[in-house]
Amino acid sequence: GKVAEPATPCVAAPRMSQPLPKPENLIGAQIRVVTTFGEEIEGELFCVDIGGSNSVVLCQRLENGNVNYKWTKTNIIREVVATGGPPGGAIEELPGVDFSELDAKAKRLEEDAAQNAARYGVGVTEQAQDCYDALSKTMQAEWEGEDIKCMGCKISKPYDPMKSISGTDQKAVERVRKVLQAELGRMQKKPSSK
Repeated sequence: GKVAEPATPCVAAPRMSQPLPKPENLIGAQIRVVTTFGEEIEGELFCVDIGGSNSVVLCQRLENGNVNYKWTKTNIIREVVATGGPPGGAIEELPGVDFSELDAKAKRLEEDAAQNAARYGVGVTEQAQDCYDALSKTMQAEWEGEDIKCMGCKISKPYDPMKSISGTDQKAVERVRKVLQAELGRMQKKPSSK
């Protein structure tokens, strides 16, 4: 007799006209990756950067609540198996952003940065910066080139409280001299932290 051949399953040929989905569209899918070294990595597709670093990041959520991230170059991936699709339909909405509040915060930070930068003299010696820092603890001081302006007075190189302070108001000159001498004296008594 005649031997019956086993039936071959009918498998539909893949449709070539339908492009594969972009890897970025699969963010959130559960996948298993096998590398050319035989290592198997399972997790949620967290990040895809084909054009830049040519890599993917898988997120592994552990039972204790911790999370591991596995970064893998795509050129060592031999096989990818999807074990679960990306979360469908449940797209998390990001909270709204109040741009006027964001703008106000940015302006405040810029102003703070500008004020902070104004506290540092450009091209001045450490001694000059120490004098400025000493004065600015208790008085309004500002840099004018390498000179320090304070209460209508000008403190110039070499920043000696007895010789380097000039101004038209003698009381202000004496006040600046007294504060500068006291602060510099305190600084010299402190042990150096440098």
